[in-house]
Amino acid sequence: MVTASTEWLDKMRSVGDPVVDGLVAEHVATHGAESLDRLLGELFRTQRLPEANPLVKRYLAALPVADSVDPDAMIQGQNLFGLFGPEVLMVLGSYSLPLAYAAGHGVQVVYRSRRLKDDPIRRLCDTAQMVMNVMLPGELEEGGLGWIATRKVRLIHALVRRRVQLDAGNPWRSDWGLPINQEDQAGTLLTFSIATLHGLRRMGAPVTSAEADAYIRAWSAIGRLLGVDPSLLPSSEEEATQLALRIGMRQVRPTPEGRQLTAQLLSSVQTLFPIPGYAASLTHFFLQDTVFGKDVAEAVAMPKANWTRWLVMARVAQKRTLLHWLDWVPGARRRRSWVARYFAQRMILHKRPDADTPFEVPLAFRKLWGLHANR
Repeated sequence: MVTASTEWLDKMRSVGDPVVDGLVAEHVATHGAESLDRLLGELFRTQRLPEANPLVKRYLAALPVADSVDPDAMIQGQNLFGLFGPEVLMVLGSYSLPLAYAAGHGVQVVYRSRRLKDDPIRRLCDTAQMVMNVMLPGELEEGGLGWIATRKVRLIHALVRRRVQLDAGNPWRSDWGLPINQEDQAGTLLTFSIATLHGLRRMGAPVTSAEADAYIRAWSAIGRLLGVDPSLLPSSEEEATQLALRIGMRQVRPTPEGRQLTAQLLSSVQTLFPIPGYAASLTHFFLQDTVFGKDVAEAVAMPKANWTRWLVMARVAQKRTLLHWLDWVPGARRRRSWVARYFAQRMILHKRPDADTPFEVPLAFRKLWGLHANR
């Protein structure tokens, strides 16, 4: 049960990942800060872990072989993702990432991580890839795609945390808290869980309370694998909603960095849609009233929506009708996600700068959602 008081959240802003942070500090003392850049480059180029690296070896040995994962909650959560996966991917780009950029202190580490700032579509692809890997049934077991994804992300967080602190040319301010601290990690996890549920329901997805609770528990299990403190991992939709609002009240604020990152994200996401202005109108739709509070759109300085806001509302009305009849009308399930499916397909076909790490939708999901492989 989450019992995150203001005092506890304040304390969690000074906590990162004690076990992994210690290993990284020792590695830097021996091999220098440049070794972090080399390892980060390796981690960003592949979905695998470079297990021959000495730091990676020590890191894997230091973590528990298995964490407690509620199998029933994971199955239910993964089934929900399987049904609404294309919509979830669209929510990530149009809702979850802007929410993260509205966190005035937490956004600072994203801004200072150059590859994330200079390539927002890559951040979207990396995030979506991780979400799909952990939501693929059976892949959270040791050695599976989801298990590797959580181990990889946890290590990247520790490396970036240390790298940002060592950047003398761009000093880290103590009032921001520790880079990628526990409160910020919990907030980010909530953008994948309760914010995703909120986004799906705004589109008319018939998500029951039991399904929502299972999805929250599934992401809390993933949070444990990522090193998030158990006190910040909700076990129900109600707990997740309360925690999101509490963190939003504490952290949502306008910053130049958050506004710049949002503008860059919108510009990149727009390339995935054929109609100018649609990306901004879609994000406005999601940010009207969020689980983190009502001031998110203002915090990230969302540009005014153009005429496409009416198109968004028309598509939402159509989607709500199709989703309502999902299990009753022949063909409704197949037609339900044309816009979301188009968005996901465009992500697959998007040529990323390095081309060595393409965005890959697992075959099981491609078949389920009617997507085509990379061309």
